[in-house]
Amino acid sequence: MKSKKSREGEDMSGPAGWLLDLYPTEKNEMTICVKGEGGDFYLLKEEYQPQVFVNGSPADLDRLSSKIGEDGRVESVEFEKRFVSPGDSERSRVLKIIFKSRENILDLSYQILDMGNYRDYSLYNVDVSPAQKFLHDREIFPLAKMKISDILNLDFDLTDSSSSVDYELPPFSILKMKVIPEKTGASSNFNAPIDRIVLSSGGEEELIEEGVEPDKILKLVERLKRRDPDIIMTDGGDSWDFPYLFERARANKVSDKLILGRESKPFEGADKEGFSYSSYGQTYYRSSPHLLRGRIHIDTQNSFIYDKCGLEGLVELARTTRTPLQETARSSIGSVMTNLQIFRAQEKDILIPWKKNEPEDFKTGEKLLEADKGGFIYEPELGFHENVGEVDFSSFYPTLMMKYNISPETISCDCCPNSDKRVPELDYRICEKQEGIIPQVLEPILEKRSVYKQLMDGESSEKDPVYESRQSALKWILVTCFGYLGYKNSKFGKIEAHEAVTAYAREKLRKASRIAEGKGFDIVHGIVDSLWVNKSDIDREKLEELCEEIEDRIGMQIGVEEEYSWIVFPPSTESPHLSVMNRYYGLPKGGDMVAKGIAAKRSDTPELVVEAQEKMLEKLARADDREEFLKMIPKSLKVIKRFGRKVREGSVDLEELVVSKKLSKDPDSYDGNVRTVLAADQLEEAGVELRAGQQVKYVVTDTDAKYPRNRVKPIQLAGEKVYDEDWYIDRLVKSAEELLNPFSYDRDRIKRIVEGVSQRRLD
Repeated sequence: MKSKKSREGEDMSGPAGWLLDLYPTEKNEMTICVKGEGGDFYLLKEEYQPQVFVNGSPADLDRLSSKIGEDGRVESVEFEKRFVSPGDSERSRVLKIIFKSRENILDLSYQILDMGNYRDYSLYNVDVSPAQKFLHDREIFPLAKMKISDILNLDFDLTDSSSSVDYELPPFSILKMKVIPEKTGASSNFNAPIDRIVLSSGGEEELIEEGVEPDKILKLVERLKRRDPDIIMTDGGDSWDFPYLFERARANKVSDKLILGRESKPFEGADKEGFSYSSYGQTYYRSSPHLLRGRIHIDTQNSFIYDKCGLEGLVELARTTRTPLQETARSSIGSVMTNLQIFRAQEKDILIPWKKNEPEDFKTGEKLLEADKGGFIYEPELGFHENVGEVDFSSFYPTLMMKYNISPETISCDCCPNSDKRVPELDYRICEKQEGIIPQVLEPILEKRSVYKQLMDGESSEKDPVYESRQSALKWILVTCFGYLGYKNSKFGKIEAHEAVTAYAREKLRKASRIAEGKGFDIVHGIVDSLWVNKSDIDREKLEELCEEIEDRIGMQIGVEEEYSWIVFPPSTESPHLSVMNRYYGLPKGGDMVAKGIAAKRSDTPELVVEAQEKMLEKLARADDREEFLKMIPKSLKVIKRFGRKVREGSVDLEELVVSKKLSKDPDSYDGNVRTVLAADQLEEAGVELRAGQQVKYVVTDTDAKYPRNRVKPIQLAGEKVYDEDWYIDRLVKSAEELLNPFSYDRDRIKRIVEGVSQRRLD
């Protein structure tokens, strides 16, 4: 297998540097992009042939081998011994199919399923990323520091480890890009000519705005070549900048010169369409990925991981999961978990299932009720509480999976029919002979995150923000690993494993609460892995003593999360007697106000209401106890009154009134006059295409309008300042009620205060 030089005549013997990116090409080659220590850049090529494995009876596999061995899309077939599933104790004889081109994999895979009537054959490794497979085979990983010792055979000598916490990254050259259209009406679309292109780096900005449109496009190509960035950052590049740029280049007949990567190949746009998907009851939309060759494109709007953890966190996950940086940037956290499982499976020579078809074990109705209880919850005691401590189990669910060896193949395994390890309440058997794949995946993540946290616990260091971003990225893997156990499309998932984790969690939280009560604490609230406890003489020392006893008696790490001077658990806005599991606000001792689940923390709340509620909390935070808190309530209500006056006087900007709602379905799938859909319909009429999972931003103009479309206006189409005063004041009132309902301030009372009725008369 020979490599190709990216620059003719250049000496490329043994370059040292970092593996920046890799991707397959149409010629069954893998392109490896290396950022040299001296700043040089290398594009190396190696032959790559995709493989798929098939399992079935010996006779069925022999017949299949004879039949498809003559297929023109197949390079060769051979038999190998592999572990078909994580629970297998012995390897099985499987058929390996080597393809001439990766473009033929799906078609032939579906044909094989059809040949076996979707019953006789199981296929594996069909949808494993070629880049990820290559990385595993060559025992390297993205952003690894290495030296290429043999340029002809591409032998890599690593000077780095994926388990390292103090690794060195290349001096990235980063360029931010924004393509701005001319305004051609109420909203811009791909038909609008380019007005200007903004390039920024290191606080300096360069505008490309002179000349006709084709000149602007070609100037961009020239600037990218001259500046030679490693990373191009955009804010919405997948949904706007790159597809728009591609369309404008095509309209101006310069698409053959639109070279944005480091390869001399024109940019071709996305290789697949955007899609909508559901996760934990929410609908999301992921724009088509627009990837570059030889450079990294990070769309901050289309990257959950970058949004939460920054570039350092993104790199950490790419290295940990052996997934190229551009792919990692666009991965959901569930996909990151899948990639990590795939890597571990390949390391153990376990095949990766394509069409997972493992049914749920049979259960009686009584068993279903026992198994489907979920986490343990103590309903919050509504109202105001002083001297409250919050204690949390550390990485609760992942630790349970490791401690009790919970994995799909270890629950009710065939090898341990008389296992003494039993899941509480459910009596599921747990394997005693082998460690499950899920604990194997989680152990290094838990250990590495612990090291990062220890590094931050010492003296303050300039690397603390780096360590924080990296440990935060690992935390997201741990947050999702439990839910992924029960996800129907998980490569290695099983609902019984999911149920086993919640059963152990219920047992641990119950025991922890009994220990707390035995030490004189009252349980104010408890949910899954956290307890809020109350005691008249509570202090940090007593909370830490409680945590030590819980750790000693149940063997799970638990620590003090927060110590509150006071905390309020408000009721549901629908009923003064109905609690809400994850809604509270409180004042930590020596800290800033903490709030969860209230209007100011919800993404669909208008900025005006967010600011008003936060200002109310600032007033209430001046109170040290219940008596002072009650005195601060009238002052906090003056805040709402002031914001209400702004609404009536028209001294608010439209941007402060924007409601952001996510479409749970495509717009044409709704019935009725839902405000979000009314706004979406107006946007589609203006040429904006919308899909389930995308956000719609609008201003409420008249909730009682005779014609439904006049009730809202998308912010993109809004002209003059028109809004429904009563509706926005009602939102302000509801946000105040959310905080003050436990203190006899209902919606009517607050509304009269906002509208100017005397507070003294009300009291």
